[in-house]
Amino acid sequence: MTENLMLKHQLMTLTRKQTRTPRLTTFDRFLFGYLVFFISKVRLQKIAVSLKSATILKFHQALVKRKYRDLYSRKTRISPGRKGPEHDLIELVVEMKRRNPRFGYGRIAMQIYKEFGIDVS
Repeated sequence: MTENLMLKHQLMTLTRKQTRTPRLTTFDRFLFGYLVFFISKVRLQKIAVSLKSATILKFHQALVKRKYRDLYSRKTRISPGRKGPEHDLIELVVEMKRRNPRFGYGRIAMQIYKEFGIDVS
């Protein structure tokens, strides 16, 4: 039964509309890998799709590259560019605008400078 399922899936994979060798999806790889556990080695050699050694080496190189990229990269992603204003400052500006709807940008900035004792001149 497992052999039939594997053969059917191989046929579906090989008959996809392509001019070259079929591109295996992630599902194809997982399914073939899972079904291999249930088939004897002798039968597997008869029904398995052959792979070139270069394909296996490229797959291994990709795994190694991914391993070291994950090992030595930052664990937290940082976004490039300037950091925005702090949350407290945003809350202060919104509160001032709510209390004084006629205040514009310049007046709010002057009030903040006065509050924190920053000399603008």
